[in-house]
Amino acid sequence: MKALILGAKGNLGQDLVRRFTTAGHEAVGLDRKELDVTDSAAVRQQVLAGGYDAVVNAVAWNDVDGAEDPANLDRVLELNAAVPGVIAAAAAKAGAAFVHYSTDYVFDGSRPGGYREDDEPRPLSVYGRSKLEGERVALAAGGRVYVCRTSKLYGTPGLSTLSKPSFVHLMLKLAATKPELSIVDEEVGMPTFTEDLAGATVRLLEEGHAPGIYHLVNEGEGVTWYGFAEEIFRLQDITVPRRAVPSSAFPTKAERPKYAKLLNTKFPPLRDRIEALEDFLCRATVGQT
Repeated sequence: MKALILGAKGNLGQDLVRRFTTAGHEAVGLDRKELDVTDSAAVRQQVLAGGYDAVVNAVAWNDVDGAEDPANLDRVLELNAAVPGVIAAAAAKAGAAFVHYSTDYVFDGSRPGGYREDDEPRPLSVYGRSKLEGERVALAAGGRVYVCRTSKLYGTPGLSTLSKPSFVHLMLKLAATKPELSIVDEEVGMPTFTEDLAGATVRLLEEGHAPGIYHLVNEGEGVTWYGFAEEIFRLQDITVPRRAVPSSAFPTKAERPKYAKLLNTKFPPLRDRIEALEDFLCRATVGQT
């Protein structure tokens, strides 16, 4: 299989390139300097001329609060809604599968039991609405389209200047520099290791799963930010004093879903969250020595 990875220097993109390659496939990784995804003609030319079996889009506007700024709206809609439609249409014309990533923020977080792939989305924020529109335009393009929703990604920092540090990195840094931490004990989600999401993407295509919407998250119970931090600290034997606080202690521009556990009902389960987190922390520790 020959796969085109867009956003190849981002947190997820770099893992995608590695996982496709180690699985024996040809991975062509392009980032902003190699291809401007907002240049529709250039995107079409790249996809149609490349002889790809799959095109994977790991490009997005992911600044949730920044999306609420009216000055950013056009850019948000371009990257999260318009661009996926252009790439999906080009992939369909080329006869290639198209993989696009979405988010638990397409839901309003009002269902304690979590959300299946076919549950009705009701996003609360500009970011969530833009990602939902991206899902819709990609699926409407026809062809073999896979929309993969995920949650609270963490992994090796991306090489792109736009890559953000993950919550795991942030907690480790704060624990080493602050005398006490206050961590939000709300916003239940499913923290997911980018390495595992990338591996699931490869399997999704290799195993010939039907196109459609998938929820790809590490297995386990939903967890708040505070709960996830506790898991990190326990595995690292970190004893910094910390306390759980409501989200009102850290006001944000964007409203976030309170309970957005994604239920994976269509794909073999990804490994348990604690196992994945332990693996990542071990790698991160080795990388620092």
